[in-house]
Amino acid sequence: MKVLSMRESKELGTGFGFKKFAVALGLSVMALPAFAQYEKYDDGSVDLTNDEVRWSIAYIGEEAVAEPGKKVSGYVTMLQMFYQSQNWAEMHENWKWLIDNAPIATVSIYARGAVMLGNLIKGTEDVAQKKVYLDELMHLFDTRLKYLKYLNASIPEGKRGRATEGDVLIAKANYYHIYGYGADGNNYTYNNIYDMYAKGINAINEEGGREVKGLYIQYFFSVSHELYKLAPDYYREQFLNDYLSSTEVCEKMLQLAKEETDPEKAQKIVDEYDKPLAIIEQVFAESGAANPEQLIDMFAPKVEANKSNLDYLRKAMTLLAANDCDTTEVYYKAAEYAYAIEPTYESAIGMAQYSKKQGKLQDMLTYYEKAIELCSTDARRGRISLIIANSLINSKQYTGALVYLDKAVAYNSDLAGQAYMKKAAVYTALGQYPQALTYCDQAASADITVSGSANRLSEKIRTAQANAAANARAKAEYDAYIAKQKAEEDFWGKK
Repeated sequence: MKVLSMRESKELGTGFGFKKFAVALGLSVMALPAFAQYEKYDDGSVDLTNDEVRWSIAYIGEEAVAEPGKKVSGYVTMLQMFYQSQNWAEMHENWKWLIDNAPIATVSIYARGAVMLGNLIKGTEDVAQKKVYLDELMHLFDTRLKYLKYLNASIPEGKRGRATEGDVLIAKANYYHIYGYGADGNNYTYNNIYDMYAKGINAINEEGGREVKGLYIQYFFSVSHELYKLAPDYYREQFLNDYLSSTEVCEKMLQLAKEETDPEKAQKIVDEYDKPLAIIEQVFAESGAANPEQLIDMFAPKVEANKSNLDYLRKAMTLLAANDCDTTEVYYKAAEYAYAIEPTYESAIGMAQYSKKQGKLQDMLTYYEKAIELCSTDARRGRISLIIANSLINSKQYTGALVYLDKAVAYNSDLAGQAYMKKAAVYTALGQYPQALTYCDQAASADITVSGSANRLSEKIRTAQANAAANARAKAEYDAYIAKQKAEEDFWGKK
């Protein structure tokens, strides 16, 4: 669903008045009889078999197939014209008639109506009036949800304007987030906004997770961050989960680029989701929520209390591992309890890392291989190999990490881009910058979804390379100076 920009809308404009504009069109709009109401049922549905309203399915904006459609088309035309002239006050009167009497005439009632109401809220200092407009704005989205299947039915496949329930819910959350402040009194809280975003995102994920906008994920995470700042101890675990789910959604969206055969369209997908993902990661890194000591203090008693709860133990391991706490006692304890209940690849990895800490290298390799064995697909085995490689990188066991990165690509060639990124990180850590830059280029070529990350890493590597070269020159100059001084001392010492 294309939501028209609110921030870019201009201030209230002028235009034809409602009556004057109607005369100009040659329509006796004000003299029209009341539009026939739909027969409504207890479940909120409406009967669309009546000839008087059948036009609603066929009417798409450029045609009207029956007399009632022609009359309604006058209102639709004025809606469009008032929108173009940004005459929000006159458009509001026109819009009210349409949403009350012909709510499935056109999606413009909703897309452009939302922009109009947003501008009306901005354009008044009267708090009571702001509230009236805000209520109408929320009612707009609720009405669109009610008639969504009929609105979608009026739009040909592949045309703009079709929406899912999740699209509408998350757009409602976004508009409320932007315009609710100062209009909804004490009801405007981060908790309410968070719940609205979460409801929309959950609906979209249930519908397949392919239509949520990257900016909406970013906005949702920003609200989660605000809640965390208000009460860090209370919201920490929620914030950690939101970080994982938000980055997962963005990464899932980026995978669409791989399925897109048109390079231009693929790049558009990357442009939409790569930047929000980077912002989410930056906000999370700066939040301090992943402070290891605080995470350990939070999870230690919970792991002990849930030592028979496999689902909780797996979640705890995931959060701890994602925040560089997979070498802590609480992580090992969670893995041990989970493995005893039912060996999984997550708990096997935990046991492998625990064995490594104890110096039991053979046990470590056995558990790592067990983790791969417990996976049911090569795709998962490839991802486990990446996890193992990452663990080895964190332990500075770079040779082993490179071996498992090669295994990851052998299991699943789609992971080549990610594997090359990690190889670039390995060679950067080893100070072998040319090789690191080569792998960055290969990562960007192999997988468009990591191209943004690869380019950012390349910049950092070049900076490190330049610094290293400068340090090497400085050291060479210093060594030459010392050698010259020593030579002079030796020369004069012989005199």
